[in-house]
Amino acid sequence: MEVQKISRKCTVKHTPICKFLGSDGCEKCSLYNANVKEYEKVKTNEIWEVTQTNLPHNADMFHESETCLFCRKRPGNPKVGYAVIDMAHPDPPYKKGMIFGLGSLQRADVGSLIPFPIAICRECRRKYRLAENFKFYSALLGFVIGLIVVLAISQWEVIQYSPTYIPMVLLLFIMALVYVAGGWLSKKLIKKYSAEMYFRVFDIPETREMDELGWFVYRDEQEKTRMLISSKKPRKNFKFFSNDPRQPGDP
Repeated sequence: MEVQKISRKCTVKHTPICKFLGSDGCEKCSLYNANVKEYEKVKTNEIWEVTQTNLPHNADMFHESETCLFCRKRPGNPKVGYAVIDMAHPDPPYKKGMIFGLGSLQRADVGSLIPFPIAICRECRRKYRLAENFKFYSALLGFVIGLIVVLAISQWEVIQYSPTYIPMVLLLFIMALVYVAGGWLSKKLIKKYSAEMYFRVFDIPETREMDELGWFVYRDEQEKTRMLISSKKPRKNFKFFSNDPRQPGDP
């Protein structure tokens, strides 16, 4: 790994959080920002150490796998990218005010929040994107259809003598109607493709331990897991657990 460390005074150098956030070098580490106080770095490392204890020992397998984990067949198709999922855990305990951070402190549902990349193949990526983007496409289509309808009836006498907001209401109604139809079709696609791939991350057999350890998807959806499809991991040298005692760039 050709990564150069440029900080020699950081209080968390060589610690677990350094190897996680600084895996590509100090210049790309979020803790290298001048506004991050040294005690905040130490606190972040303490939190990360708790987070690590709640991760399964094979957590890096999910992104290091050369085959897709979303395929129902095993082994899956060759990996072409990653599905990055926001995974959350209640620990370490975090308290905040109930209303806009004010009021009596209550324990928050989320104590840890991490990006969790999972290997995905070309076919599963295509199917997920189709189901994911169908609502967006339907909203766009609804706008086009609504606009055509409004322009087509704009010369009708009943429309000309109606309140000025009626065409806009009609446009929004058509958009909503097509959007709902798109959502229905998206569910149908998910049902159709579910025989071939996992749309929910905790349906993947390998994630059973993550589920048992208390992890959950942050702001999850009912039919499918919210995920960002990417050709790259969050960082080039991304790793939850580093067995290398050296920091990248050290001699």
